Amino acid sequence: FGEQVKAQRIEELKTHVQKKVNCVNRKIKLGITKIANIYRDPHILAQFIAQLLLNRISFRKAMQKGIELVEQADTKGVQIQTAGRIDGKEIARVEWIREGRVPLQTIRAKIDYCSYPVVTIWGVFGIKIWIFLNND
Repeated sequence: FGEQVKAQRIEELKTHVQKKVNCVNRKIKLGITKIANIYRDPHILAQFIAQLLLNRISFRKAMQKGIELVEQADTKGVQIQTAGRIDGKEIARVEWIREGRVPLQTIRAKIDYCSYPVVTIWGVFGIKIWIFLNND
């Protein structure tokens, strides 16, 4: 029963993408892969933190929660930076938090990066995330 629902949702997604791309007469090959550790990807983590900020959770709690999730995903370090009118204050500022190692000056280091803007009721926030995976 579950496989039928998944197949049906994949077909709905495929037709939706075909309509958006405006190529209904062509076939689109859509491959779906499951990500093992989703919070090793900085884009997914940024979307999660953005959702917390949109729900009016404190930016410090949101960044701490993001760091906890990344640490569970077995990484060597993470740095999260938020910028904008934090907590609705009049003046914009930048706050960042780091856990573990994030060697930005080392060229060999395998670091994933994401910059993600979020439109809140206070204005536009910027979220930047660096995730240090390994230096192999």
